[in-house]
Amino acid sequence: MTEVTLIGEHLAKEGMEFIFGGCLSKCKSCEIKNSCCGLEKDRWYKIVGVRDKKHSCKVHHGDVKVVEVEKIPVKTAVSGRTVIEGSVVTFKKSNCKEFECQFYRLCNPVGIEKKQKYDVKSVGKKIDCKKGHDLKEVELI
Repeated sequence: MTEVTLIGEHLAKEGMEFIFGGCLSKCKSCEIKNSCCGLEKDRWYKIVGVRDKKHSCKVHHGDVKVVEVEKIPVKTAVSGRTVIEGSVVTFKKSNCKEFECQFYRLCNPVGIEKKQKYDVKSVGKKIDCKKGHDLKEVELI
C-alpha cells in the first residue's frame, strides 16, 4: 500500500530506503506536519515515486518534496513452530548475546519494535541456532 509523505529534497530519490524515526519537536508548530508525521515510527520505507511539489521546512536544509512510499518487509527470525505466511505475530526481541553468530543481526533486526504486531509476508528456511532455539527466517511487514 502506497502512502504519501514529505522528505528532504536531497533525499527524495526513487528507490531510497529509510527508517522513519518519528517527528521532531520543531515539527509541532508546522502547518503541514500531518503530511510528514503520518508514517509509523521505527518502520522501514522505500520511496516508490517522487512528485514535483515542494514545501519549505524548518528541519531539513532546503525544501522538502512530496514522495510516495511503501513499507519494506524486514527479515528477522521468529519461533518456527507456528509461524505461517499471512499470519500475524507479536515480535519479541532476542536476549541472545552471541554477537559473533552469523544470525545475530537476523535475530536483532533494526526497524522492528518489540511487542508490536506484524504481518508475516513470507517464511523462509529453518535457522541453525547455536542455542537450540526453533527459529525460522521470516519477512515481516
